[in-house]
Amino acid sequence: MKSGGEAQEKFPTPRRKDWKTANGTPKFSRVGPVHFQPLEWELENVSSFIRGSVINAGCGYRDITSLLLKMGATSVVNADLWLPRTHLAVSCNLELLPFANHQFDTVLCNAVLEHVNSLEGVMKELVRVLRPGGHMILAIPFLQPYHASPTDFRRFTREGMKQLGDQFALETIAIYPVHTIAQTLGWILWEYLLERNNPVLMALFWPMIWAGTRYSCRSDVSRFRSANTFQGVYVKAT
Repeated sequence: MKSGGEAQEKFPTPRRKDWKTANGTPKFSRVGPVHFQPLEWELENVSSFIRGSVINAGCGYRDITSLLLKMGATSVVNADLWLPRTHLAVSCNLELLPFANHQFDTVLCNAVLEHVNSLEGVMKELVRVLRPGGHMILAIPFLQPYHASPTDFRRFTREGMKQLGDQFALETIAIYPVHTIAQTLGWILWEYLLERNNPVLMALFWPMIWAGTRYSCRSDVSRFRSANTFQGVYVKAT
């Protein structure tokens, strides 16, 4: 038992590998001084569950097809409501996916479900297109500031991630925390400073936030109570 009487389930230890981009350097994204760890690192906890035909639901503007193929996918379909201009993707509402039942071996939906209007509608569609025995990988924030894209509706605890799987008859295989306390606090502090609109405070804290989120950003899978985001891995019943 953990402090506070919190029982912790044992999940598979995630594999760590230095996934490289084409030029060998992982790509950080940044908002102001706040760094976000490369997707190569963000997805490494769940890389062993990526296999076969994959749908990247809510793919966004970065094409990670090559990364998913390295991790174990044999084919990748990108889908997003807002059609990215940077790579090939199917433009569609995730509540109405234009794909056949049981079409995909793996469903990846990373940092998307906090933004959708109907969580139930999207989940029903993701389950529908996943083949029996296939894996669904979801990432939903727990401790993040408001960030509209174009909206921002919800946050999930670890127990909430498990409950979400149960609600849609998915077996929970693993739940991993993502990001670090430095990234979490740095992002929240920066959003607070933006709301204060105080140039002196922003200049004062910029170097600390920049360094903290840049050099302490790789996910610590042992920190559940202060997790920034939770990744849930589920399997659909056969």
